[in-house]
Amino acid sequence: MPISEWNQDSLVWRFAIADNGPDFYDTPGLEPPDPWLLAIAAVARDLRCLRYGRDVQVDRLVWELAISDQYAVTLGWRGPGVGGFNLCHGVPMDAPYPQASVWVAETAQGELTGYEFIQWPSRGRHILHPRLRQENPVWVDPHTDTAGAAIGELCEQRTAWDALDRPPEG
Repeated sequence: MPISEWNQDSLVWRFAIADNGPDFYDTPGLEPPDPWLLAIAAVARDLRCLRYGRDVQVDRLVWELAISDQYAVTLGWRGPGVGGFNLCHGVPMDAPYPQASVWVAETAQGELTGYEFIQWPSRGRHILHPRLRQENPVWVDPHTDTAGAAIGELCEQRTAWDALDRPPEG
């Protein structure tokens, strides 16, 4: 469900993520915090690969980012083929990029897996988990505890993930 009514003291941005950055549909007249915009863009890039289940038209998602009068971030989206949502867990607007990107990835993953029955990101057997490793946001294989790609670089590192599934040559 799209974000429809907000507290008058909330700042709300609505935008799509295109290859060249955000395409804003609605803004309160100022830029959103960079770490959050970068985190959403990174997760949007990762949504393009390692997804099992029905198709999600990632390019047509309209992301919704809001900051409440308590400085907490709410994240949501709406788009064709996937249900809309908005969620706030009290993560502060001044969170650094690594924390913001892990939270955005966990939120998107939970929404897709829990309500849309889409496994993402998945190597086919299990779902990778977003984690902080040495203060860097990464996708981790929960069975091997292997960090395989930075959040935002999942598609570029797909070959490395695929190699982990192959039996050793010899």
